[in-house]
Amino acid sequence: MRKNILAAGIAAAALFPTFAFAQHACDQQHDNRVLGTVAGAGVGALAGSAVAGRGDRTAGAVIGGVAGAIIGNQVTKGSADCAHAYGYYDGNGMWHATRVSRGDAQGYYDRSGAWVSGAPNGYYDGQGRWISATSDASASGYYDSNDRWVPASANGYYADNGQWVGGAASGYYREGRWVAGPATGRYDASGRWISGEASGHRDANGVWVADAQPGYYDSDGRWRAGEVRGYYDGRGRWVAMSGYANAAYDNGPSAGGPRDFQSRVERLERRIQSGMNDGSLNRMEANRAMRELTAIRRDEARMPHRRGQLNRRDEMRIQSRLDNLRSSIRLAREG
Repeated sequence: MRKNILAAGIAAAALFPTFAFAQHACDQQHDNRVLGTVAGAGVGALAGSAVAGRGDRTAGAVIGGVAGAIIGNQVTKGSADCAHAYGYYDGNGMWHATRVSRGDAQGYYDRSGAWVSGAPNGYYDGQGRWISATSDASASGYYDSNDRWVPASANGYYADNGQWVGGAASGYYREGRWVAGPATGRYDASGRWISGEASGHRDANGVWVADAQPGYYDSDGRWRAGEVRGYYDGRGRWVAMSGYANAAYDNGPSAGGPRDFQSRVERLERRIQSGMNDGSLNRMEANRAMRELTAIRRDEARMPHRRGQLNRRDEMRIQSRLDNLRSSIRLAREG
């Protein structure tokens, strides 16, 4: 009878929901194990009581509860040890750093809760897909002043005390030279580094979104003007982010402008017309810009579409041409 009760407790606990396997937040795993232990004990006790005879229900509940608690505790313990995690990504793709020592860190939890060996080397694109970077592992991130590991692609992160650290970077360029080390700030339109809070905003879900940068330094340390999305790895090499349209918002993300092709074309058309009206664009500049905009619109229409969408390569090509056009209009108006 005892064997039957014990088997029932184990079987019932095995049916305990395994939602905790998907938990990646290291600070949640302890709570999950407590919950799993309690729930497993409850389910096991009920099963043990049901299997036992009328006179043995109390003993059955005790035996089944013990078996269920053990199984529930093990089921919810997670697939990797958080004492060896660089950190983890939450469901929004935001990085949460830990204070695990450099010698102990072995991997991290991705946004789906899966354990991944090694430090993160890449980023989540606008659709939440993981894009691996070609940078070598040693340049994939950096340690902040409190010895917390941070991916180079993170434009901010949560410290181990839960505090948000915004505008983080693995270094910055000063007079064309890479200065390695944790830094916060942004570049102006001329490529000058401005220390302090980075430009950006929080979206409707409270997720920090960094604004597109006004340019980037290439591998020769030369400033390339024009709005782009990307980041510098730990050695100062620019990594362009695919899955994000460069200059995705012609009026900046905080203005809430859409990123689709037709909306961008219409806004650029209005900007050209506005430039003609206020005299910031002469007739030659305006006509040249309008011809280029017409050519971009024609070429986009000729490209193959699937369910109304271009493939990634064609999308990036078209968006890049719109970026260049917008930059030329801006420079003409500012000049």
